[in-house]
Amino acid sequence: MASDGDDATATATLEPAGTLDLRGAAEAVVDDDGTTVYCSLVDGFGVVDASDPANPTVAYEERELTHDGSDPMQSIMDVKVSGDRLLVSGPNGFGEGLSGFFLYDVSDPTNPERVAVHETAFGPHNSFIDGDAVYLTGSGERGQPVVVYDVSDDDPEEVARWKAADADDAWADVGRNYRQAHDIYVQEDTLYVAYWDAGTWLVDVSDPSDPHATRFLGGHDPEYLAEVEGFSPEFRELPGNSHYAQPNADGSRVFVGKEAWDAEETETDGGPGGIELWDVSTSHPTLGAVLAPPEPGPSEDGDGWTSHNFGVDGDRLYTSWYSGGVRVYDVGDEDEPRLLGEWRESSETSFWTAKPLESGFVATSYANPENSREENRRGEGARVYVFPEPDEADAEPAPTMERREFPQPEADDDRTTASGTARPTTTTEPGTTPTTGGTSTPTTTRDAGTTANGGTTVVDDPSPVPGFGALTALAGGGLGLWRLLAGSDVAAGDDEDA
Repeated sequence: MASDGDDATATATLEPAGTLDLRGAAEAVVDDDGTTVYCSLVDGFGVVDASDPANPTVAYEERELTHDGSDPMQSIMDVKVSGDRLLVSGPNGFGEGLSGFFLYDVSDPTNPERVAVHETAFGPHNSFIDGDAVYLTGSGERGQPVVVYDVSDDDPEEVARWKAADADDAWADVGRNYRQAHDIYVQEDTLYVAYWDAGTWLVDVSDPSDPHATRFLGGHDPEYLAEVEGFSPEFRELPGNSHYAQPNADGSRVFVGKEAWDAEETETDGGPGGIELWDVSTSHPTLGAVLAPPEPGPSEDGDGWTSHNFGVDGDRLYTSWYSGGVRVYDVGDEDEPRLLGEWRESSETSFWTAKPLESGFVATSYANPENSREENRRGEGARVYVFPEPDEADAEPAPTMERREFPQPEADDDRTTASGTARPTTTTEPGTTPTTGGTSTPTTTRDAGTTANGGTTVVDDPSPVPGFGALTALAGGGLGLWRLLAGSDVAAGDDEDA
């Protein structure tokens, strides 16, 4: 909750155990030891020792990343770790200098050794490393794909590209603003792709050189998006905006964060966005509750308090909400989540992520709202926070929100909307009747040839979301407006997938 009393909105409280000023800190990931934290630093990366929660310290720092005389990589907002390999990628969107990724051997986290560099023609907005495979969002590339590299023997080689249009060619007609591979996560041979308005995709990467989609959770109808021109409020507002997705340890649940804002030019409450809790333990996934953003206190405006990156450990979900602070939930029951604790200082912090540690969690505030735009661009005022694990004794029902309906295409012959029901579903056995949200949903299939690789189950939930009703409308804006507008005037697919 807010630390200053008049902004308190809940009884579940947290206080930081320790803090560390670290210029540029944004994304953070935790090593298998549970205490070593790797951070992106805008112009490099850092390693933080969080073994003493009250006194986190910098164990290593490297900036001005160059290769073969290139200008330094800019806007480094993402790092990932797998085993003894650290992935550092950038730039996050557009920027001069080197584009691509670096690989480091971090078997000794206090002395990382660079082992590979791979340059790309695009700036990857986000990335992931899983064993011998690196995955980048092909930001601005044709089709807005996920680009896959084999990095075995520390010798990167591109081996595959996957995009939504590979699973259903209807996505080729959608403007690039609305179907961007925004973020990625890999676990147990499954690639989870947060594809903005194109929903969340689960992709089989048991063979990374041959990815193929298996499921699609909660996105717009591509025929509707194909009708949306240019850079409209649809880009900023719910119900789309699949921003970040991560499964639990056994893959039975998937959590989908929606980064969204309320556009003043519309009459709908378009944001801020929350976090959807999906049960994917059966062949027909169902949507449970949707976690609502923090609600502002009397002296706060809640501007831009939308979901950003988060972490999962067991039944606990560790979340960041920009200036809305951090929250920890028990999501063991996706229909009745519980809020375990929260903390914010809305005038001083804007959180990028929250990730579990061996005990407690780490969160990074990448910007200070009181700073100038230029100061925040340079990463001044960024800080790493270490929090203790919240006590279950403080748990209370988590505030939830109703999920906004997905609009339907103007010419809609055979489908209905997410408010009441049938949406096109492609299954391995045409004619089966999946169940979503406890409601039987008629199934249709697209014409033969439109679904590559076969077996893609397209799922959406038509039922009302349990909870406390619609979130109070908050003003839009937000510090974290996704800057990846690869040609914001592009209205349709511009033949890029032809």
